[in-house]
Amino acid sequence: MYRVGLLRQSTRQVLWAIALLIQGVSAMPVADEPPGSRSNRTHDLKPFNSLIGEWRGVGQLQRGSRKGAWTEKAVCEWQFIDAQASVVLKSTDSKQFEQLRLAWDQKKKQLVLTRKTKQGAYEYRGPVPRDWPRAIRLVTVRNDDGMVYRCTMQQLSDIRATLLFEKQTSPTGSFRRDFGIGYTRAGAKLAQSGTGQRKCVVTGGLGTIPVSFQGKTYYVCCQGCVQAFNEAPEAILEDYRASLSKP
Repeated sequence: MYRVGLLRQSTRQVLWAIALLIQGVSAMPVADEPPGSRSNRTHDLKPFNSLIGEWRGVGQLQRGSRKGAWTEKAVCEWQFIDAQASVVLKSTDSKQFEQLRLAWDQKKKQLVLTRKTKQGAYEYRGPVPRDWPRAIRLVTVRNDDGMVYRCTMQQLSDIRATLLFEKQTSPTGSFRRDFGIGYTRAGAKLAQSGTGQRKCVVTGGLGTIPVSFQGKTYYVCCQGCVQAFNEAPEAILEDYRASLSKP
């Protein structure tokens, strides 16, 4: 009887240890998938692929007025950081921002636009548009001064796009113009089916930059996609080939 009791106690201890081990394994954090993995698909931001390329901008504080106006050059490209895809507009000579970053908040199902300036950053949020390239509007939360800022984005055609920034000074007031920028495309456009144009293996845009893997040459649309491809070429090509098989 004594030996049976010890055996039962030993069995309970083993089962308890196994339970703790299983619990510990299930509680272990799952590592982020690398760029190019299936969790890093760009489909939520794919409508904005038409913005990729180089642009020339004319900014105005007041519509139709040259007072305080400026010109700038900008490049729009994909960026991939920690398996998070975003569309980034980097500007030189702009008086209003250094960078605009458009991302997708999967948890809240919202577009997130971050406007980076020398003074700080502004975060605008709003729903994903159903009919892009028509105008979409993203707003900030009201700050301590009672101000709300709004950004309206619109792509008028393949070669024309506009940004309008407004502000509301009180909850009952209307939004008033802060500044606006009109952009004219200076470079690439999306690859069109049936034209023989090369496609970017990361996003499906017009492939203008060659990249290599295992002796073969492929094409991507911007430097952000070059980085993503070089970090995970096999995963990128797997997803690309899968996309080609879809109707």
